[in-house]
Amino acid sequence: MTTELSGRSLFLILFFAAYGLFLVPGLDPVFGQTKVENFGLKDQNDQYLEVNFPSDRVVVLVFGDRKGAGQIDGWSKPIYKDFEGKVYVFGIASLSGVPSYARGLVRRLIKRQTSFPVLLDWGGTISKRFSYQKDKALVVVVGKDGTVLTTRSGAASASELEKVSAEIKRNL
Repeated sequence: MTTELSGRSLFLILFFAAYGLFLVPGLDPVFGQTKVENFGLKDQNDQYLEVNFPSDRVVVLVFGDRKGAGQIDGWSKPIYKDFEGKVYVFGIASLSGVPSYARGLVRRLIKRQTSFPVLLDWGGTISKRFSYQKDKALVVVVGKDGTVLTTRSGAASASELEKVSAEIKRNL
């Protein structure tokens, strides 16, 4: 017995097969994004900052929560040192677990501990968009056109830093 597929049936099969590729556990959904949507958040000084594309520079987004914050310097310091003035680096604090009554205290703590703007993602919407994993740093390198070039999570290592640096250099 042979079965012929109509054009509609074939389209639906291919559509759901392709759609399923982005839902397989372990695959990073960020790579499913061809372009990063523009977004804005307030920082610890209550200033609204926007991340927009296209951009005149490569953009590096560095995410962290309370536990993941300990891994951020391992990524951000070398990137900032090597590419100062050549890339935009945005620190984003994933704070969806912080109750509203504690936000002022958290904002003041971040203000005391940092000398640069940190975008405060209270609702977690931006962190979720980039598949941020709790308790780890996440680095997302975005091209000038808004395309995700690479992502890395967890503590920085020399080899992972080299991969991120190489990707940034290729796209300067």
